[in-house]
Amino acid sequence: MKDVLTPKQVARAIGVSEASLKRWCDKGHIPFARTPGGHRRLPISGVIQFLRETGQPIVRPEVLGLPSTTGLGETVIDRSVEGLVRALELGDEEQARTICFDLYLAGHSALDICDRVVAPTFHHLGERWQHGDIEVYQERLGCEITLRILYELRVFLRTPDRDAPHALGGTLIQDPYAIPTTMVEVVLHEAGWRAQSMGTGHPVETLCAAIDDKKPRLFWLSISTADSAEALVDDGNELYRCAAEKKAALVLGGRALNDDVRKRINYSAFCDHLQHLIAFAKTLYTAPEIQDSPSHTHPNAGRS
Repeated sequence: MKDVLTPKQVARAIGVSEASLKRWCDKGHIPFARTPGGHRRLPISGVIQFLRETGQPIVRPEVLGLPSTTGLGETVIDRSVEGLVRALELGDEEQARTICFDLYLAGHSALDICDRVVAPTFHHLGERWQHGDIEVYQERLGCEITLRILYELRVFLRTPDRDAPHALGGTLIQDPYAIPTTMVEVVLHEAGWRAQSMGTGHPVETLCAAIDDKKPRLFWLSISTADSAEALVDDGNELYRCAAEKKAALVLGGRALNDDVRKRINYSAFCDHLQHLIAFAKTLYTAPEIQDSPSHTHPNAGRS
């Protein structure tokens, strides 16, 4: 998927004239930048936000890097889990992308898509795998497809301010599950944080080194599985010590955190859902309202 598009490409995608598209840019409805030669380039995130806010139909979604079936899928979030489960079981990446992107274009937040569609989808897939209804490869392929969708969804989001606080996170060495930590990155990015998931499988020492080097305002630890409760408690408390030294908030979450383990680990917040995480993050930082940038009305707006 391209990060930037030309006015001609966007006009083709939504079925309007290039002149109309440029007028919308000049009025500040769609952000754009100029190449050294003076030509407009439109960030895909700005185009997608315009489409979400206006409900403008897409006639050539493939021009924007979207599935060709975009606009034909489900837009009611509570009815999307069944469709996504089915698509991932079949390994149907285009249908899975259509479901998620149609929801986003219909105005649902990345937070809602992650919390209310992706998370329950993998709960269902996990149960079906445990009962022998699907093969391991189907669950693993579903994970890979979903990770690609989450990375694409992140591209659609507005870029946080340069001075926005930094958030960092990942999983410990015994935890290979990438989707939860990737979802945290996406929803914090949507909330205006400069969020980075470091991925999975880290020794606690290197997570502490990352906190020391990067000095995030918030550090999250996703815990989907743990080989040893004692090791998890020790690593969690060491991570809290490192975070406290750098005045970073430590946020924990994940299905492997039972009540007994939680009582023995120090943390700033525990989150059962991503909604809880964002509510806590807002106590630390709330992104300012997006204002039109001066670049939206460039003095050379009459050029291409």
